Amino acid sequence: MKNEKSPAAIIAVLACLAVLMPTSAYAYLDPGTGTFAVQGLIAGIAGSLIAVRAYGRRLLGFLRRSKTSNWTEDPDGNGHA
Repeated sequence: MKNEKSPAAIIAVLACLAVLMPTSAYAYLDPGTGTFAVQGLIAGIAGSLIAVRAYGRRLLGFLRRSKTSNWTEDPDGNGHA
């Protein structure tokens, strides 16, 4: 077999190299940027709480569903389908 590297490994190596390369960023982050980030965080938390409230019972019902057997009892009560 050939010693081939997977595309994911190549992408990971390239991503690490891109992060480690020194670059100069002449950027200014004003106070509005921090406010925007906090607003996004609060909106995400509120949205997830609303989603849990809306779909929580459905999810819990799915997780708590008991395993049912494939056999159904007939009127005689002998357990055969």
